[in-house]
Amino acid sequence: MAVVAGYFDFPLVLNLRDQQVVVVGAGTVGRRKLGNLLRAGARIRLVDPCLTASPSCSSRIESIGRAYRQEDLRGARLVFACTDSAAVNGQIVEDARLLGVFSCCSDNLKVGDFSLPAILRRGALQITVSTGGGGSPALAALLRDRLAEQIPDSWGLSVEIMAAVRRKWLTAPPCSQYNQQVLRCFWENQLLPLLDQGKVKDIDQLLQETFGEAFSLAQLQVELPEGMPWGP
Repeated sequence: MAVVAGYFDFPLVLNLRDQQVVVVGAGTVGRRKLGNLLRAGARIRLVDPCLTASPSCSSRIESIGRAYRQEDLRGARLVFACTDSAAVNGQIVEDARLLGVFSCCSDNLKVGDFSLPAILRRGALQITVSTGGGGSPALAALLRDRLAEQIPDSWGLSVEIMAAVRRKWLTAPPCSQYNQQVLRCFWENQLLPLLDQGKVKDIDQLLQETFGEAFSLAQLQVELPEGMPWGP
């Protein structure tokens, strides 16, 4: 086995649904976190002395209009230190560690426990780009944008279809082996071209011919827009 000098960040996808996340600092950096956290289903506690009202109509955001206190981290699964004070951010990271909570320090990513990658979304499909713990966020964003030019919206729809096929295939009475190689060929050579052309009826027919009559779009509970092109 080759010996690798140094260490690499460990990539991880977290389920934050109904989990408490604390964001300290409601400036530009802090508010950028809110949208992604809300999409992840998190409950957010936003702390900033300048806050006078919630920055969102969402009931999932608790706004606290005062300076940070250690008690603000109670019940948190993740903490984002996003203030304009390096000293305050450092204190937040220290407090989080004492409580066993992972933290992200916006002004010094090496100080905290995790960093956020650049994200490309195509429906349920998420592609992330990291440059070693925030080594160059601008480069990560540039690479993400390059990927965006190559990956059309149809890939996101294909994830929804393939996930539904897999669920039904693994729970239905055994009639054929779940073959990843077959699915890969089906996805790339048959499903994607039809999605790119927006041929919904042909997709329905293809699914039934490939997997059986029980695998129609309706039975898979997948709805696709009729006749819509899905280019990059």
